[in-house]
Amino acid sequence: MSNTVAKEKEGTTIVSKISDEDQPKFPWRPALALLIGPAGWAAPFTALNAVLLPAKVANIAPGQKVAIVALVTSVTMIVSLISGIIFGALSDMTRSRFGSRTPWVIGGAVAGSLCLIVFAMTDSLPVMLVSWWAYDAFFHAITAAGTAWLPDRVAPRWRGSASAMFGVAGQIGNLGVQAVAAQFMNNIPAGVIFALVAADICVLVACVICKEPSNKHEDPVKFDLSAFRNFLPPLHGSRDYYLAALARMLWMMPGGIGTYRLFTLTDYMHQTKAQAADWMSLMASLSLVIGIVFCLISGPLADRFHTVKIPCVIAVFVVCVPCWLPFFDPTPMTYTIYVAISAIGGGIFNALDQTIMTSVLPDAKTAAKDLAFINVAGTIGNLLAPIVAAAVIGAFGYRGLFPMGFIILSCAALCILAIKRVH
Repeated sequence: MSNTVAKEKEGTTIVSKISDEDQPKFPWRPALALLIGPAGWAAPFTALNAVLLPAKVANIAPGQKVAIVALVTSVTMIVSLISGIIFGALSDMTRSRFGSRTPWVIGGAVAGSLCLIVFAMTDSLPVMLVSWWAYDAFFHAITAAGTAWLPDRVAPRWRGSASAMFGVAGQIGNLGVQAVAAQFMNNIPAGVIFALVAADICVLVACVICKEPSNKHEDPVKFDLSAFRNFLPPLHGSRDYYLAALARMLWMMPGGIGTYRLFTLTDYMHQTKAQAADWMSLMASLSLVIGIVFCLISGPLADRFHTVKIPCVIAVFVVCVPCWLPFFDPTPMTYTIYVAISAIGGGIFNALDQTIMTSVLPDAKTAAKDLAFINVAGTIGNLLAPIVAAAVIGAFGYRGLFPMGFIILSCAALCILAIKRVH
């Protein structure tokens, strides 16, 4: 595959390693790899970060669990920011018979597995923390390299469908796995090993299916002072790139609505904890099912009608407009309806998100590093989400969360609408 540029109808261009003409049929191998791989590598991270890590901290240091979890979260964010960029750039510079991505996906999985084994078996708080942060670094080596399979192996004409498969993987890895992880609350080592084995099998199968070709014929990158620019964000022809990064950050920021869902149900809607738990279970189930269905539908439709930007903008508004429902009618049923409707928009956005992000990359040769910077924007949005939500609750109460979501998501939609390279 040569470093080509795929031209769009409106005169804009999408930088890609493979053109539409070079790939007349849908690339099932990399698409399936983008379904199986992300579902696998996201599973242990989500299971531990959301369920098993807090449970293990509570077992080791019950009197300090709140402070320790806050420390773990803060340092994890920093490790994520740095490791994603560094490993992404190193993946871009790699030349091997297995391509530039597979060695880092496999290597990250092996090293991460060793870290998780230590995490599962130790009763020492310092060892547990170090092993978790080391695993987080290797996890981002996998994601930085594996995500780049999309721009590397899929032509722009098929990215909607391939991105949808990636989106479904994210739904399964980030939402579905939490229900499974909760079953291992009383046996954390077994839960960690279960997630680890399942993840490694998925990652290995994904690499075999993807069958990334050798890139030893490409010009090698010299590791000298000039190579430092490979670790920097793109500086030229990057208007759309930074709009997409800003949109990703804004998309993640209203996540505080979900973070405080339990307290919203109990303190704002006056439910008991038992009632709130039942409503939250229903909301989670609806979000997962509806999100996956609309994710699967949206990608192929986007490819069929050759449009991504407008459906993505509509998806954001489908999420943000229903925010007003629980604002005007603060009942659990209305809140559930809002969650169900927003899951439709979330499914569509998750299907097309990667299409947008890979279509604004300034240089195909630095795809993994540039995607890592966009992921950093999402991480910053995640980091800001509970902070912004807490500030809003302090100023306006739980009711203020919903207008906040509408305003921030509307800004995200405007950023996407301003992107010129994608139509």
